[in-house]
This record gives sequence, structure tokens and C-alpha cells, in this order.
Amino acid sequence: MRKKGYAALAAAVLTAALNMGSLQAAEEAASLDGESVSYDMATGVITADGGVVFRRGTASVTGERASYNTKTQQGEITGGVVAVDTAMRLTAESVTLVSADEVQATGGADVTKDDLHLTADRLFVFSEDRYVAEGNVYAEKADKTFTGARAEYTQSANYMLVSDGGTVRTADGTFSADRMEGWLSEEHYRGTGNVHVVSPPRSFEGGGDMVNYYANAADGKGKCVLEGNAWAYQGNNMLKSNHLTVYLANTGELGVE
Repeated sequence: MRKKGYAALAAAVLTAALNMGSLQAAEEAASLDGESVSYDMATGVITADGGVVFRRGTASVTGERASYNTKTQQGEITGGVVAVDTAMRLTAESVTLVSADEVQATGGADVTKDDLHLTADRLFVFSEDRYVAEGNVYAEKADKTFTGARAEYTQSANYMLVSDGGTVRTADGTFSADRMEGWLSEEHYRGTGNVHVVSPPRSFEGGGDMVNYYANAADGKGKCVLEGNAWAYQGNNMLKSNHLTVYLANTGELGVE
């Protein structure tokens, strides 16, 4: 028989921490269902086993087993976890509530929120705004994709950091480096260490120790600033210098400063 009861508080805290319930009214009803639910008043620990379902407003979290400590405000859900709300969906083998501001998802973590899709071996969510992904990272944001060993994304700044080597792919081409940053709203990408840029629409390829790439400049041309062992070519035309600024029109015309 399924039970409901003392675990409503756990549902409220866990769904909020999963970035799904924080904007809902505090008095909104919350519940926890499971084949077996227990509450230890001495330790403050709530546990649920078997077809666990948390609900709060429009949010729901399902799994096979859950525990929550009302005193430490820490908890965990395991076993094919699926968390869903209007603008977000998170799946993983295990989701841990470390604190009110930090959630960890492990075991094939996959999150979709608005136009962001992120998969990784491990995913950390901080304060509803910052995501850190580790292990086989694949991130898709609008028409851009990011791959690498580790990535950080800050939603409020629309900023992506791929710190341990990776590649950015856009409609304009590919950008790879040992370390890269992307200011996605401005379509500005910066790479350091073994940087390689390829833009087939602009018939351009280049690289260097550090590269700043601006896909959309004010004059309608793209701009690529290459520093340190810089090189660039278009067709059979090769350029080499310690510092190169290359302007690229969509027609494929190349200008150098």
C-alpha cells in the first residue's frame, strides 16, 4: 500500500533544490508517495522505498529510494531519477541534495532547461544559476554545441567555460583549445593553448597560443585576433606572425591587420 504523510517537507525542499520549486508559493501543497515511508523523529530522517514520487505544484521527482534529513536539510534520491517541471527536466541514476544551494546528479546526468541541454557523467547545480559538468560533457545551447572533459555554465551571464580541453561548434565553424570561454550572447569565444579555428562559410582556418574570435562584429564581418605563433590561411594564402587580426566577411573575403 502506498503511504503519504510526514514526508511532505522533504518533497518541498528537494524539488526547490532541484531548481524546480523555488518560485512556487511556500504554502503550495507537497507530498511524498512510496511503497514504504518512514520518519524517525529522533534523527529527523525520512526514508521512502519503492516507486517513490515527490510532488509539489507543477514539479515532480521520481525514483526508487529517497532519504532526507530534516535537521541537516540534506537528502538523496536514487534509482532512475526523473525530475520534471515546466521549464526543466533532469534525469540521473542518483541525485543528492548537498545543501539548499547545491545539488549533485551522478550516473548519466541529463538536464534540459529552456534552450540548454547538458549531459555528463556528473552534474553539479549551484544556486539555480551555475552548472558544472564533469566527464564526457556534451552541452547544447541554441545552435551551439560544446564538448570536453569539464564545462561550467552560468545562466545569468550566458557564459560557458570549458577548462580542460574541448571544442565549440557553431553554424560558423569549430573552435578548439586547451581552455576556452564563450560569451554566448555576444558570440565571442576565447581560447588558450593549441587553439584551432575552422570556418568553412568564411573559407578560413587559423590558430595560435591564444585566439579571440568574434562571430558578429558591428560592421557585419567576423573578426579573429590570434596571438603567439599565430597563423591563418584562406585557400593557398598563408599568413604567419606573432600577432594577427583577421577580418572575415561572409563572402569569404579576408582582410588582415
